[in-house]
Amino acid sequence: MKKLALLSTILLAAASAHAEVRLLVDDHIKVTAINGQEIRHSLLQPLQKEFQLQAGRHVITARYDRMFDLSRGEHDYLKSGNVTITADLADNQTYQLVMPNQPNNYTAAKAFAKAPTLAITQNGQVLTQESVAEQREGFLSGITQSIGGMFNRGDSALSSNQKAIAALNQNTQPQPAQPTARNQDNLDGFMQLWLNASEEERQKIRQWVGN
Repeated sequence: MKKLALLSTILLAAASAHAEVRLLVDDHIKVTAINGQEIRHSLLQPLQKEFQLQAGRHVITARYDRMFDLSRGEHDYLKSGNVTITADLADNQTYQLVMPNQPNNYTAAKAFAKAPTLAITQNGQVLTQESVAEQREGFLSGITQSIGGMFNRGDSALSSNQKAIAALNQNTQPQPAQPTARNQDNLDGFMQLWLNASEEERQKIRQWVGN
């Protein structure tokens, strides 16, 4: 009996040492990537409302995602661009992933979807927040968007998440001279497409660029 009690104490201590973080997700938010890993959702699957994470720094990418029922049986599906946020989450704590000031009015929601703010809160207090990035512009942007359309990719949630992780890692290292921010962002998108492409897809890219 004493051995059983001792074993229970050890197991409870081990469980406490590996206690997880609870991240509760607010309505109409689709989490698309966490820490360099894509979060996949099937078409009929409801949005995931809770994640169990380990304590530490997390890079979370999400978007506004809502279906509006309109008159005469019509519907409109509103979704924003990906927003990526970084936060240090403490052990054995509960946090909320929210998009503040979500409107219930359809017209207001269409405007909201163009530039939502993603935030992590705890007990109603905002710990960190980030707004959606501006859309890319320029010549290289046109190339990346065209190639992305060929393979149904574009600037995906996963690449946005991985860029944020890379930026965090680079903050601790000396930075070489860089082109302008806009051109560098476009070039990074093109390079990401190339690195993720299969050999067959790269051949199509070569043919497309050569035309």
